[in-house]
Amino acid sequence: MATDDRSTWKSETFGHAAETHVFASNPCYLVEQISLPISNLARMVNGDGTERTLIFDEGKAIVRGIEGGLLLWVGASNLVVRHALQLLLESGLFRARSDAQLEISWYLSVGKPFAVIEGLFATPRDDGARCTS
Repeated sequence: MATDDRSTWKSETFGHAAETHVFASNPCYLVEQISLPISNLARMVNGDGTERTLIFDEGKAIVRGIEGGLLLWVGASNLVVRHALQLLLESGLFRARSDAQLEISWYLSVGKPFAVIEGLFATPRDDGARCTS
C-alpha cells in the first residue's frame, strides 16, 4: 500500500471515500473530542494533537485540525461502511460543539485525502502550517 509523508493511505486504496471541511474556532480541541470516543472502535489509531488517523477493519477515517477549521476524510471498502464512519465522525462533532447551526456537506474524494476540499475552499499554504493551539 502506498503512503505519503503523513503516513496516510491514498484514497484509491478504498473504493468509497468522502471528505468535508467544517469551520471551527478551536480545531485542535475538536480533533481530540471527536477521535477519542471512537478510538476504542478502531483497530489502530495514529497521530498527534493536530491529526488523528483511525483505522478500522473495513475503512479509515482522518480528522485534521487546520487554522480555522477541521478536515474530515473517510475511506471504506463499501458504501455502508463509509456512511457508518461518516456518522461516527459527525456524531462526535455534534457532541463536541454546542451550536445547533452546524451543517456538514460531504464531497466524494478523489486522489489523496483532502484534495477535493483543498481545491474548493483554500489554496494550499507553502509552509504547511496547521493549527498550533
